[in-house]
Amino acid sequence: MFAPNPLFFPSTELWAAHIAGEADFPDERLNTRFGVILQTLADKPLDSFPQASRNAGQAKAIYRFLDNRRLLVADLVQPVVDATVDACRGLSSVLAIQDSSSANYTSLVQTRGLGKLNNTSALGLHFHTTIAVRSDGVACGLLHQSFWTRPPHEPLKHGSHMHRPITDKESYKWLEGIEAAEAAIDGLPPQQRPRLVHVFDREGDIHEVLQRISDSPHGAVIRAAQNRSVAGPIQKAFAAVAAAPLLGCAVMDVPARHGVKKRKAKLEFRSVHLTITPSSFSGYRDRVPVSWTLVEAREVGAPAGLQPLHWLLWTTEPAQTLAAVRAVVGSYKFRWVIEDFHLTLKSGCHIEELRLETVERLEKAIVLYSSVALRIVALRDLARQQPDAPCTTLLNSDQWQALYSHIHGKRPTPATQIPTIKEAVLWIGRLGGHLNRKRDGMPGVRTLWRGWRDLALLVAGYRAARHT
Repeated sequence: MFAPNPLFFPSTELWAAHIAGEADFPDERLNTRFGVILQTLADKPLDSFPQASRNAGQAKAIYRFLDNRRLLVADLVQPVVDATVDACRGLSSVLAIQDSSSANYTSLVQTRGLGKLNNTSALGLHFHTTIAVRSDGVACGLLHQSFWTRPPHEPLKHGSHMHRPITDKESYKWLEGIEAAEAAIDGLPPQQRPRLVHVFDREGDIHEVLQRISDSPHGAVIRAAQNRSVAGPIQKAFAAVAAAPLLGCAVMDVPARHGVKKRKAKLEFRSVHLTITPSSFSGYRDRVPVSWTLVEAREVGAPAGLQPLHWLLWTTEPAQTLAAVRAVVGSYKFRWVIEDFHLTLKSGCHIEELRLETVERLEKAIVLYSSVALRIVALRDLARQQPDAPCTTLLNSDQWQALYSHIHGKRPTPATQIPTIKEAVLWIGRLGGHLNRKRDGMPGVRTLWRGWRDLALLVAGYRAARHT
């Protein structure tokens, strides 16, 4: 059984109030304002603050909230994390998926505190997020979020950072994410505390990360970037797994992307348990050997013109059988949830169109929009995992009745059956332009964020007509 998810309540008002109820701000009025702002942004995620607000006073209140010097960025992250942890209560395991992104604010020439992006003249800020995802791929919320800017001086020459301690490197963000995620769930009673499985892409393939996870009760699935030295007759990891016996084959669905149609791929699976032997460079004296399993999933018979799939994954999880290896690969596939989160945050919530005068205000706004973006992503995935549950899990009566009236051209009666989550999500997707043809599948995040904004307008019209 899954714990109640704080991303889903029968209205955005209740959802926002639940998160605000976890806040411990210096003034109780700020807690209330926090909930009102979350609801405002969730109802109209595509709109600017003035557009989303009902009036000039409400828009001014949002700007004043972000400008309040008594509220730090960490103060806004805390209630969101606490609500997420509550949703993880009692689960046996949770995927803690980390990734980084950046926001470009080059046009904000008056904004103070911006830094360089990717060694170019572009200005902005970077952020690193850890999200909690259930074993079925539905997001629960944020476990951690941090921000930083790169100084405007010239970048270090290649190799000059090699012997700096990990705490002085930008890559320390992965260790910070691990510490924060584990500290967040440590507040739960032991019998209700889930085991975390950290999921990282290639950037997280760092020996200090492998070593830190090896020393914890938690696990990980990390895409391999380094062909690491290992103990044994074959002294390189990639060659060692290639020489391992074939565990079996399976056909997996490959979703459509960048103009390439969805297809089925036949994959061969191998795994080998290895002892990683760290470099003996003087700057790495704190590194010690660690034992991990390397999993390989390699596509055979790929269509002409397409690059075959090839995944190499370091893992602490069981991976001695075909079923176990497929489970490891399945966990890594859920890493795409955080990619969709970034897409929704930037293209759906338009965080790069914010017009604020300091980096701290921008960071606070991104925290607010992060909860909104994750809610949209989770809405999509809940419709796939629990399609037959009643839609009142996430919609109030006005919302589903307004949708019903719009789609069917008539109001529901007392005898009308409450729609399912799948039906409601299809209707929201229809507002956003989803046509629900056979080849279309369920609505994606793009149509859902457009549909959710239009749903707020639809409900307002429905209520006005009812009162009239």
